[in-house]
Amino acid sequence: MFFDKTYFLGPRGVQYGKVYALLERALAESNKAGIATFVMRGRECLVALKAEEAEGLLTLHTLHWADELRDPHAEVPHLPGKVEATAAEVKMAMQLIDALAMEWEPEAFHDSFREKVEALVKAKAAGQTVEKAEPEAEPTGAVDLMEALRASVERAQSPKDTGDKATSPGSRAAGGKKAPAAKKRARSGPAAKGRELMALTKAELYEKAAAAGIPGRSSMNHNQLAEALSHPGRRK
Repeated sequence: MFFDKTYFLGPRGVQYGKVYALLERALAESNKAGIATFVMRGRECLVALKAEEAEGLLTLHTLHWADELRDPHAEVPHLPGKVEATAAEVKMAMQLIDALAMEWEPEAFHDSFREKVEALVKAKAAGQTVEKAEPEAEPTGAVDLMEALRASVERAQSPKDTGDKATSPGSRAAGGKKAPAAKKRARSGPAAKGRELMALTKAELYEKAAAAGIPGRSSMNHNQLAEALSHPGRRK
């Protein structure tokens, strides 16, 4: 909450390069930040000096003064405070987080609202008819928390958890019987690929989409990611 803006810092000249590098390394290895004040544009600023170890760079983060921070309990109504959750609810919520986890890729996220507005302006300029967006769904009221969590986890589970994995040659189907040859043949085409993709978690689909360079993947849901991977040539 204290952090405001970030600035890159560089040495004043070539002769200060070693001092700069030494300070950057010392801050990085000690895992500490320097706190200072200085005047910028006629205003005194409280700042944190940090090392960006991967970049070999020093950054300056302007901080809010303590009296500038508002009391969240006074500003945000209906904060639940310490709510007691059952062990089962916590476990289910953590399973859902794990199922949806993915690597952080800043480049994969973009301002989709701006893109849609730009597309709308272009469409209107070209004299095209613009369809109205569908209204948001109405709230459904109170729900059973455990049932909602369980349904979310089931949707995000991988094939190994749902048992919906395609049978491989030589493996046995339920009941210990070998899977029929006709079924094995039926699982080998575009439809089979689509079923296999649908059985993956959103995180697994996202990793595949990132590797395949699927555009717009950050704004896609599970089904859209599976569809884009099944037919990569359909999306521009």
